[in-house]
Amino acid sequence: MQLRSLLVASFLVAAAGIEAVKKTQLDINQKVYIENSPVLGDGAGEGALNNCQSFADAHVANPAAPSVRVCGTGIKATFFLRGRCEGYYEHQKTVGSCNKGAASESCESWSPANDAKFGAYQSYLIEQC
Repeated sequence: MQLRSLLVASFLVAAAGIEAVKKTQLDINQKVYIENSPVLGDGAGEGALNNCQSFADAHVANPAAPSVRVCGTGIKATFFLRGRCEGYYEHQKTVGSCNKGAASESCESWSPANDAKFGAYQSYLIEQC
């Protein structure tokens, strides 16, 4: 009985591991750009995925920046007013379709031209949908 329980538990752990590997691999359509420079995908790698990132000082200092674009249907980026990827009242913005029915190469953009307060945002977090 114990051997059977051990085998079942091992199988479930292995299956969960395979699912985790599948979820962390992004296809070539998943990209995030800040000021037209890639920060995820498109040659930038996947290091920013699931890691809180700060905007460059030049972006924070410039009230007309940053302009952001999130492409693909499997990722989203949440942008935060605070520098630690923490929500603060209504001062966070999520960009990304997360709509599997949309075209795989679809993109969503946001900038201070859409909302002037976005020019003061300081950090962002890119996650899979």
